[in-house]
Amino acid sequence: MKRKQVRLLIDAILLGVVGAVVARFFSLMVDFSQELFLGKIALYHPPGLPNEGGIPREIIGPYGRTLVPLVTTLGGFFSGLVVYLLAPEARGHGTEAAIKAFHFLEGHIRARVPWIKMVASAITLGSGGSAGREGPASQIGAGVGSFYGRLTRRPPHERRLLLLMGMSAALSAIFRSPMGTAFFAVEVLYSQIEFETQALIYCIFSAGVAYLLTGFMVGWEPLFRLPGDISVTSLDQYLSFLVLGLMAGIIGTLTPVVFHYTTEAFDRLPFPLYLRAALGGLLVGVMGLALPQVLGIGYGWLQKAIDGELPGNLMLIICLAKILAFSITIGSGGSGGDFAPTLVVGGMLGGFVAHLFHQSPAPYVVIGMASVFGAAARAPMANIFIVLEITGAFGLMPAAALSVMLAYIVQITLSSPLRVKSLYHSQVPSRVHSPAHRGEFFTDILADIKVKDIFRPEKVYAVVPEDMTLRQFVTLFGRTEQQYFPVVDSEGFLSGIFSINDVRPYLLNEHLWDIVIIRDIARRDVITTHPEEDINTVLRKFTVRNIDQLPVVKTDDPRIFLGMISRREVINFYNRQLERMRRAESLPYVV
Repeated sequence: MKRKQVRLLIDAILLGVVGAVVARFFSLMVDFSQELFLGKIALYHPPGLPNEGGIPREIIGPYGRTLVPLVTTLGGFFSGLVVYLLAPEARGHGTEAAIKAFHFLEGHIRARVPWIKMVASAITLGSGGSAGREGPASQIGAGVGSFYGRLTRRPPHERRLLLLMGMSAALSAIFRSPMGTAFFAVEVLYSQIEFETQALIYCIFSAGVAYLLTGFMVGWEPLFRLPGDISVTSLDQYLSFLVLGLMAGIIGTLTPVVFHYTTEAFDRLPFPLYLRAALGGLLVGVMGLALPQVLGIGYGWLQKAIDGELPGNLMLIICLAKILAFSITIGSGGSGGDFAPTLVVGGMLGGFVAHLFHQSPAPYVVIGMASVFGAAARAPMANIFIVLEITGAFGLMPAAALSVMLAYIVQITLSSPLRVKSLYHSQVPSRVHSPAHRGEFFTDILADIKVKDIFRPEKVYAVVPEDMTLRQFVTLFGRTEQQYFPVVDSEGFLSGIFSINDVRPYLLNEHLWDIVIIRDIARRDVITTHPEEDINTVLRKFTVRNIDQLPVVKTDDPRIFLGMISRREVINFYNRQLERMRRAESLPYVV
């Protein structure tokens, strides 16, 4: 194993440990914030997850939920103020910032961002903001990886890998989903089904280490508790999962649109960020008076849906209201993730479909969770693994794959004419489109290309006899735009070459023009190419003397001049081939 690979594996283990510790600390901050804002001020305890030690039922204090708008407003204000004053890039749902840093910022995230993100997100979530822990965990873990990369003076391509390792580790610690979060880190970068494959093995290591350490700290049970037997065995159920996939694709198209336009609406308000976030908190708090299920992370309500404790029509209302609530929370300037809210949206949609078909809700809630977020985030493969790992429902794999992939296809079809394609506008379609991989495809594209595929033999070039005087050449030069001039002997065979730069020293001394002949100026050691030579070899020849053109000679007789090929022609050919590749990558998504 190469030394670099060993070093990256050690990095993955280290970041797995750090990611688990940081994510656990962040979870404790959220719990403390929720107890302070919702528990002590509003006297309201939303239902939690039994497997996380949460309260399984909703507990309402003597004032009902009257004070909830107060705490959501305060939470929005303080969260927005922290972000506004200390780190504006900590605003939003976190995963977007990590994707942007990977593609466009050479893996760079400011060192202060993870810590500001922790504080701001803990305040938002603890005060009832409709968001999740996973998006902030993405940015926190990515920020730790980025900082570690700068601390150890890594080049940009390694810093990007470290960013993904940190991201997968923190997500794994939050979700207890090592495989799913590792795949998520390398899949969510692209809007097509493509992976950052070189990072996958290291992300699996870091996520696995984080999962193990988290397991020892908080236990090994999945996040959600499911009934004993939820396997899918009948054809009717598979047909109903197709309906769920279709509806999930529609909701997966609607969700990013609502989120992005809500964000734009808040950005147009003439208030500073912290006042916009306070307004967003107030609106969500008012929604929470009538529909408390939209408040906070919402996993406790998902557990209730799995257990069959929510009416079908109510689940549809929660599904649609949650889209608006989390769009307001994050779009107004609050700090939190879109992962948990979208899982709630999908779970409630699945519960509603189960109600329509008079089925047990548990498998539909689970598969709905994977389907909506897999479509909305354009990360279907990862979300199949994540949802099955956080529920332990591995028997649902075939049905989940069917529904998620249908939802993904429906989403890309419906969103193709829209301005908003997915939850993450920093996603690029594939590696070909990523600035992180700029230049990597140059050799691959030109590997099988020959000079004859680019060379234009019909183009006429001025050829200079070696006994031509400089005065005669000056007259010729005035009638051509050439920069390089091949030289031939008396028999017409190529004998040398020169450029206009080689002639320039003589031009200021006109009395030499009749004395100097071209043979005195031309270089004899001509670097040539021929029609059968591959372009990669030609590119290396260009760099030998940093020249822009090469003479093309006959393959079986290098004395016979055929024409010239320029570096610009090769670059233009590469750009055309790259654009053709990009169009080909997009063909499956054109309706």
